[in-house]
Amino acid sequence: MDLRHIEQIAAICRAGSFSGAAKSLGIAQPTLSKSISRLEAKLGIQLFERTNASARPTAYGQFVADHASTLLQNVATLGHELEQMAKGEAGMLKIGVGPATRLHPLPKVMQKAAQAFPRLQFVTRYAGPNLMMRALRAGTFDLVFCNHQLATPQDGLIRVKVFEDRYIVVARPDHSALKAAPLSAAEFARLPLASAGLTPDFRAWLGITGETQTRNLEAFLSDDYDLIKQMAVESNHVARGPRFVFAKELERGDLVELGLDTDFQYECWMLTSGARWRSPIVKAIARFAKE
Repeated sequence: MDLRHIEQIAAICRAGSFSGAAKSLGIAQPTLSKSISRLEAKLGIQLFERTNASARPTAYGQFVADHASTLLQNVATLGHELEQMAKGEAGMLKIGVGPATRLHPLPKVMQKAAQAFPRLQFVTRYAGPNLMMRALRAGTFDLVFCNHQLATPQDGLIRVKVFEDRYIVVARPDHSALKAAPLSAAEFARLPLASAGLTPDFRAWLGITGETQTRNLEAFLSDDYDLIKQMAVESNHVARGPRFVFAKELERGDLVELGLDTDFQYECWMLTSGARWRSPIVKAIARFAKE
């Protein structure tokens, strides 16, 4: 039995006759009848009970028909995906990123994807955590890159871990706080902080903060890590974020790590819907991000 036979059996069940099925398939009735008869002879079973005007499936024929719809849909989906691959996915891929993930892995992903799929149009947009998840579920984004706080199990979403790093705090090499490192939560909360926002695990470490401490922790909030780094280099602010954000400044010695009494893990994840995960292009994006 091959795909042609499955299509024919499904068509006969839908039409209720060989003549109606032959018409829908665009072939002659004798050709269809001969094809099914040869299949029945080969399998040693009867698929249809025939009369002059109709054809009714036997238990065997109905068994094939019950599985045909899913099988044919999978074949159609596969064909569509192969066609899109052959065309270089001549469409649009919409990617959502946060303040850190637009620095890494997005540039690397875009470089590799543009080379692999030259006909594909890419649209990348920054979004805050809540908006990012709403946009992903609404289909405004095809996929998003985010930190592990957003990558908790979500119904219907595919989660792909991309890489790990650490959250760190950095300061100027001559910052007075370096002498007291590693800092406790209470000591840290006395410093003006530049950041893209506090993660839940960091807030838990800080505990309940007073008005002055809260002002310090929110001294400079920005979605732009270039500005955050500038504040740390040019003022008495300390800055917090994933280590890769500060890699160049650390290497040049413009900033140094300010130790805390607790370590904080950073994980980058890619999230997409189950439907979009079937696209080989989305799978390729995940692979590029992990390379």
